[in-house]
Amino acid sequence: MVTIRKYNPREDEQSWVRCRVLSLLDTPCYDQVLRHKQSYQNPSIELVAVSQGTVIGILDLELDGDKKVICYRTGTKGAIIRNLMVLPEFRQKGVAAHLMEYAFSLLREEGVSHLEIWVREDDGIKSWLLKNQFMKTYSYLHFYAEDEECKALVNHPILDCFVKGVYGEYTGRCPDEIRQRFGRVYESALYERHFDP
Repeated sequence: MVTIRKYNPREDEQSWVRCRVLSLLDTPCYDQVLRHKQSYQNPSIELVAVSQGTVIGILDLELDGDKKVICYRTGTKGAIIRNLMVLPEFRQKGVAAHLMEYAFSLLREEGVSHLEIWVREDDGIKSWLLKNQFMKTYSYLHFYAEDEECKALVNHPILDCFVKGVYGEYTGRCPDEIRQRFGRVYESALYERHFDP
């Protein structure tokens, strides 16, 4: 049996971190490892799905604050999904949908009317978002230059300094050129869902 409840820092952090790390290993975000659960500057909704005392799914949402708007789209009060992950052995069993269902009731109480999530290229996640009434509204590229690829990007004047890795974002109009030039390139896409508060 799976229980959805609010995150408890004293009880859940280690299991939360484990869930996040293992959930990312087979995704394009495999290098986004955290050693501790992050905290948020704005109000947040932090939920866990628990089975037999272990966190098997996580959902963190950060809400627009009174003065700090964090959503890409403005005009209505929004929230952004910071983490939505389910352990691989529990995927395709409705865990993410149950987390979202619980979150929507809390979002409505907060007067939130739109939700955003940024995702890297992952067909399973994209399909799930579309099935759950999210729409893709914007995208750009993340790229990682490694070893020889860095030479074209970094002109450094420091003697005996060698850049071996560069992370970049590309918002231009020639994505095919970036994909041809670098071995590790991902589309980062914004998906949005609007609903009645």
